[in-house]
Amino acid sequence: MRPSNQTSLAAEEAAKRIESDLTRRLFIGGLAGSASIFATASLASKLTAENSTAVSANGITRTTLESYVNGETGEEFRLVLATCPPGVGVPPHRHSAAGHNYVLEGVVESQYAGEDLKVLHAGESFQDHAGIQHTIYRNPDRNSPLRWLTAYTVKKGQPFLIVP
Repeated sequence: MRPSNQTSLAAEEAAKRIESDLTRRLFIGGLAGSASIFATASLASKLTAENSTAVSANGITRTTLESYVNGETGEEFRLVLATCPPGVGVPPHRHSAAGHNYVLEGVVESQYAGEDLKVLHAGESFQDHAGIQHTIYRNPDRNSPLRWLTAYTVKKGQPFLIVP
């Protein structure tokens, strides 16, 4: 007996959702693995360490969870947890390197010069582009915060976010 077209469509949609979920889980696992490889102290001690959290004038917090400097190349890997208050955005900026992001909580609107506006929700990931103006990055929700992880590598001491 052949399956109906409706059954085939449902199976295809289910397969797409499963593939998307597996991709998301692998990305999270990769971030967690990266963090654990470089871990030398507990997360709680890192969060209370001096200079590990920066707060911008508009209330966006960035906490460096991991930082590892490769002595041979002078490159620094950073894993950063960021929180953006409801309704707040980042001014136009650019990034010195590509960054890999994962939305933990909330909704984000993001747009690069020459691209369409993207709306991403908790459980979705995206990449920051190096050297291209990031024209819009904001939390459009007026009631809930936005939380996301960013992983990137820059030359030691170089900023990742550059506001003109």
